[in-house]
Amino acid sequence: MKPSILIAAVLVLLSPLLAGAEDVLDDLSPGHAAVSPENRGTSNNAEPIEDFSASRELMQSQNQSYEYRIGPLDVIEVEVFQAQELSRETRVNSEGYASLPLIGPVKVAGLTTREAELLIERILKEKYLQDPHVTVFVKEYESQKITVEGWVKNPGVFPLKGKTTFLQAIANAKGLDRLADFDEVAIFRTKGGKTKGYILSYRKVRAGEQMDPVLQNGDIIVVNRSGSKAAWKLFSETLTSFVGWSVLF
Repeated sequence: MKPSILIAAVLVLLSPLLAGAEDVLDDLSPGHAAVSPENRGTSNNAEPIEDFSASRELMQSQNQSYEYRIGPLDVIEVEVFQAQELSRETRVNSEGYASLPLIGPVKVAGLTTREAELLIERILKEKYLQDPHVTVFVKEYESQKITVEGWVKNPGVFPLKGKTTFLQAIANAKGLDRLADFDEVAIFRTKGGKTKGYILSYRKVRAGEQMDPVLQNGDIIVVNRSGSKAAWKLFSETLTSFVGWSVLF
């Protein structure tokens, strides 16, 4: 059989896959509805799917300054200048308290490191030291996390160590897989018990055409599969198996 006839036959066999390639949008993570043309306007709990670039709520949060706040299970190191016996590395308990020498449990959850320093200095000054100087470091970030799943090279749950943007989160996941959809990435955010989904384009964010949103604790990034890329990969592999060609992909 001539190669041209064989290629035409392969194209005929794969045409249904190629025709429906752009609709391959069912690879979101378990627990999240696929974002298809039919349901793109809603999420699981009927909250609208929005574009980050058009969301006033996220634009406002984007402009706010970000400071990491200590949370339960974080490990902090408290250093008291010239008072080594009062310094300690401790894990914040589930109720938000850090146990410190002499002064006992101190509620630090919800505070920035600077606020925690001022609080501990005030307690020490009231009872023990004349002019204490305290430094607080967060050594292990356990209370705030984000999830990156789907078609990335290293999906998983990552600690939110400070101000982290969408692009930084993708970089932490080692980048997008070659079959990923670079133009429609979903971010799910829960606030007030309701989850809302947002769609943005990785290409546009990288090009500066869309803002690079700052992520919040509990955000879930889901990278979908590109139907056209997947179909082309299938086509190239099938063609190679038939005629032994090397197809660049």
